[in-house]
Amino acid sequence: MPDNLSQIINIRSVTELIRDSLHEIIPVKGNLLISFGILLVALILSVNIIDAHNSIKIFIGMSVTLRDVFLGLFGVALSIFAIFFSLLDGTQIYRLTLQEDNPLITYLRYYENALVLFSLAFVSSLSISLFDYATVYKLASLICHDQYLETAFCLLYLAFSFRIVFETKSLLFNTFTFTRACICLKGNDAKAEMLMEQNLPH
Repeated sequence: MPDNLSQIINIRSVTELIRDSLHEIIPVKGNLLISFGILLVALILSVNIIDAHNSIKIFIGMSVTLRDVFLGLFGVALSIFAIFFSLLDGTQIYRLTLQEDNPLITYLRYYENALVLFSLAFVSSLSISLFDYATVYKLASLICHDQYLETAFCLLYLAFSFRIVFETKSLLFNTFTFTRACICLKGNDAKAEMLMEQNLPH
């Protein structure tokens, strides 16, 4: 079996999936400004939430909203993943694997990473939203005796969540790119068929 096709069969472990998916949101040279902006917004919101008299209620409310957002994003990413790759026939898949850097495995792994990211964000928001006011208040009293620790926890959660929401941009970009690649493949196949028909003896 060709090496490029064997790469598709190799399934990453859970640890590798989580590691690779988190790598998608690590600040790099191309998105440092965006990452800094997200961190700044998360910091401002965290300080304001912790300073509010009903901070726990606000925090749980935000987790409920983000939970619903991530569930929707997961559904969208899963639909794109299932629809696009099911539309490719065997010839088109093979031709993609023959291209430089094997773009098919690149797209496959990105959509897998996006699905894992959205599921991680959903689970974290779901876990927080399941707690009631009294439980969160008791946990905060036991674990976070310091306002700075509470702010840091809130900042970590919001920065992580907002960064994953922003990952929608990359999801759209990769979807557009993959769509164009599929259109080109189908167009080339149609062109080749037309040329063969024209060259057939009448």
